[in-house]
Amino acid sequence: MKFAAIDIGSNAVRLIFINVYETPSGPQFVKDAMYRVALRLGEEAFLKGKISKAKETEMLSTMKAFKHLIDIHKPVQVMACATSAMRDAKNAKEIVQKIYKKTGIDIKIISGQKEAELILSNHVEKFSLEENKNYLYIDVGGGSTELILLSNGKLVNKWSFNIGTLRMTLDKVKPKHWKALDLWIDHLKGKYQPLLGIGSGGNINTIQKHFVKRKGEVVHLEELQNTYNTLRSMTLDERILQYSFRPDRADVIVPAAYIFMYIMKRLDMDILHVPKVGLGDGMIHEMYDKISKQKTKRK
Repeated sequence: MKFAAIDIGSNAVRLIFINVYETPSGPQFVKDAMYRVALRLGEEAFLKGKISKAKETEMLSTMKAFKHLIDIHKPVQVMACATSAMRDAKNAKEIVQKIYKKTGIDIKIISGQKEAELILSNHVEKFSLEENKNYLYIDVGGGSTELILLSNGKLVNKWSFNIGTLRMTLDKVKPKHWKALDLWIDHLKGKYQPLLGIGSGGNINTIQKHFVKRKGEVVHLEELQNTYNTLRSMTLDERILQYSFRPDRADVIVPAAYIFMYIMKRLDMDILHVPKVGLGDGMIHEMYDKISKQKTKRK
């Protein structure tokens, strides 16, 4: 079975296709194709509180292109979710209705809690959670950071903070947002340590790919610090030319490294596992789970 997921983020919009193969040992999720457009909806949503007509037109054109790709790939099911930027935009519902009318793509504007819930489904599939251990899943996006705490193999809680890479670039992360994160960290400190960190998002994937020399999906705090110092000392053009970064990656990767470091330092975490999965993968897990449950009921 093939599934499609559209992740409408603050920095970019992604369409992914994943094939799910049912095997005796359980379902295997294999990525088939991925398409990415740097719409940067957050630039307008965070600065102006709404999406302009020009940006709305770009978004509609992107969704029309995605619809053509969906028609070609013929997935059994499609799910589209919009996150932080569309949560902040006053005219988001109006835009979503127009897109549905023009393309048939039904976009759901999800809460930070739902975003964390979808991200969590990847974690369960990717890792065998060990008993008596505590895990913190950190997903850093353009508009928000989602944190998910698991202990003894079970979900304890999930949170969403308006601290994102694009928000930081636009100087739209307020002191109250950092204070909310600090209060949460202080609450967490003595009770669930030591913590094993798991990081997700395009920026931490890029850091792991370009700045970690050893094999394996792990990034150390020291490597994050070195990456942050190196990239912060470079101009935007230097980052693009030296590392072949996309322009919309070159500016947000520095605040991303800072957010990961901030959380890790405060919680005495030295290692971050980087499984290279994200919200789109979680959406596909949810669709597959629903279809599987329906099949079980019919038997």
